[in-house]
Amino acid sequence: MFKKRLVAVTLSACIVLASLSACGKKEETTTEKPDSISEKVYDINTDSDAMIEDNDEDTVLMKDGKLQHDLTGEWITPEENEKRYIAVMVNNIAQAMPQSGIEEADVIYEMLEEGGITRLLCLFSDYEDIEQLGPIRSTRDYYQIKALEYNAILTHWGASVYAEQYWEQHPSVSHLDLNGKDNRSGFRVSRPGYAIEHTAYTTGELINKSIEADGYDFKKQENYRRMFLFNTEDTDLKDGVSAKKVETNYNANRTPWFEYDESTGLYNRFQYGKPQIDEVTGNQIAFKNVIIQFAPHKSRDDGAGSIDISFSGSGEGFYATNGQIIPIKWEKDETFGVTKFKTVDGEKLKLNPGKTWITVFPDTQKSDIVYQ
Repeated sequence: MFKKRLVAVTLSACIVLASLSACGKKEETTTEKPDSISEKVYDINTDSDAMIEDNDEDTVLMKDGKLQHDLTGEWITPEENEKRYIAVMVNNIAQAMPQSGIEEADVIYEMLEEGGITRLLCLFSDYEDIEQLGPIRSTRDYYQIKALEYNAILTHWGASVYAEQYWEQHPSVSHLDLNGKDNRSGFRVSRPGYAIEHTAYTTGELINKSIEADGYDFKKQENYRRMFLFNTEDTDLKDGVSAKKVETNYNANRTPWFEYDESTGLYNRFQYGKPQIDEVTGNQIAFKNVIIQFAPHKSRDDGAGSIDISFSGSGEGFYATNGQIIPIKWEKDETFGVTKFKTVDGEKLKLNPGKTWITVFPDTQKSDIVYQ
């Protein structure tokens, strides 16, 4: 049981969180709420602008009884806010396109692995109704480490030896192996002309069945801390420069990019020379926020071309939204375990409400990020 400190909430918030007392007063009220996250909640309807502006990872903003979503900045119920996320490994090579279900992801990471290819780590908060998600592939240890930053349950189809070693060392980590212990929740889809490794899928319902069967928590755990901070409304970047197109040139064979659409205010995603679409909906995937995170990449001396990506310490990057881009910094306290993004001036970076794409990119190739 944890404590949630609520500051000057409105009457509607009091109805939703019925255990509150002294509602509406400009004083801090403490209440016991089982299985909740320990955090301050500022009501944007009643609290001071200074309070709201100074929010941090232990703060959630409230509006009309709803809380700001940790992954998108949108307004959700307190019950929805307690829901644990899932992170799914999705195939991302040309021979596996198109993908299914990824349009529903709130946050997507793209990261390198051996052979110069990339895979996607897709984070979902609302996934139960997804009827086809994939193609799903094997994971690496650094994908698992990134999923842990969100307290997310990693879903994958097999794993590298390094990931297997990680779970042996950390047996309490929650993950679903659809090609192993959770094979009843994975299935093959007939895709004529596709290699069998590009045919592995699951559904939201099957994921939930495995979570329940494995005895994992459906609610965020005690040590959960949010990664992102959000503006309360769409805001242009201060000192941003034009970035109508952002290219992420990993190598000669891997040159995906984003194009800003003035009509939607979103960045449309392209790869392999064409739009990246969701097979289920036929829609091109698009994002309000694009983050480039430069991180150390190193080769592992195993003869298999394996790499390792380090997320601890600090580094640089870029943040693009509304057709503009700024340089940013990131840092991660290895003990605390959650990446924090800041402006180059050291201010907390606030994203615009919406979905976010994060490209993790070798810090030795900064010049291969091109924007115009």
